[in-house]
Amino acid sequence: MAKRKIEEYTFADAYIGSFTRNLMSRKDMMRLASCKDLKAAEAVLQEFGYGEAKELYDDDIEWFIRREQNKLFDLIYDTVPERKELSMCLFPYDYHNIKVCLKSEFLGITPTEDHLMSNGDIDWKHMVAMVRDRNFTFMPTVMKEAIIEATDLFGRSGDPQEIDIILDKACYKQMLQAAEETGEDFLIGIVKRQIDILNLKTFVRLRQMKKPWNFFQKVYLAGGNISESFFFSAWEENYSQIADKLTPYGLSDAMAKGGAKLSETGDFALFEKLCEDALMEFNKKAKYESFGIVPIAGYWYAKELEIDNLRIILTGILIGSTPEQIAEKLREPYV
Repeated sequence: MAKRKIEEYTFADAYIGSFTRNLMSRKDMMRLASCKDLKAAEAVLQEFGYGEAKELYDDDIEWFIRREQNKLFDLIYDTVPERKELSMCLFPYDYHNIKVCLKSEFLGITPTEDHLMSNGDIDWKHMVAMVRDRNFTFMPTVMKEAIIEATDLFGRSGDPQEIDIILDKACYKQMLQAAEETGEDFLIGIVKRQIDILNLKTFVRLRQMKKPWNFFQKVYLAGGNISESFFFSAWEENYSQIADKLTPYGLSDAMAKGGAKLSETGDFALFEKLCEDALMEFNKKAKYESFGIVPIAGYWYAKELEIDNLRIILTGILIGSTPEQIAEKLREPYV
């Protein structure tokens, strides 16, 4: 795919850029977290462009979240010159739907809309039909081959985890290919950072579970900046030693602070939060670009994270968490 000229994004940059001012800061989110109930939260959300949220009157947080995810999808794809340029952002939803379809099939049930995502690159109804009928005519080669491999391996092992492993590898392979086709260093970099973070999370979890090295080899995602040999050499090291080695990859702080907490309490929450904060720190580079696809991609990731934070806040309000308890779980915002 040829890289588009900057001027082709003039309208999209200006239009989508106008929504950036509505993104919530940490102070804004703490104000939301201080609401006494979801009805009060809706009034605050309207100040940031969320409109009416009648779902919250019925404590239906997930349908509110889905609606906002779909609105973000429509905003981006009704505006950018070509859908393909940001298709990498949609592949995780496609692969989620494939997992749902295959696991439903193996359980002898029909996948329902409640478990399927409507904002993938392939319409979820078409995805259900393609997987059911094994009709891969309009499916990318990487995706098709992953489905065939996952089906075959599950048929021999009966282990549903094999489905996740194979499809996750295919998802990030396809994401990286799509990013590289754009020729944009930022897009390539953010996918590589996502791969690194997923590998690091897996590395830490498997170590905590005292799994053997060969299990990590099996699930390791290729394509990131951190090589498999890095993890091999660090397998027996303590977290502070590993943190020092992660400095060139922007993940030292997550490993140092999160690893210390993990060693003391066995709690992954801080480590995972700091990993996501490191991803947002990389994404903030998009704020310094005014033209082209990069600021649009930066807004997309920023808004997705904000919606994830809204889930945390609204759920916290619903179950009676204090603002301080909610704050501990919030990811670093874009603004």
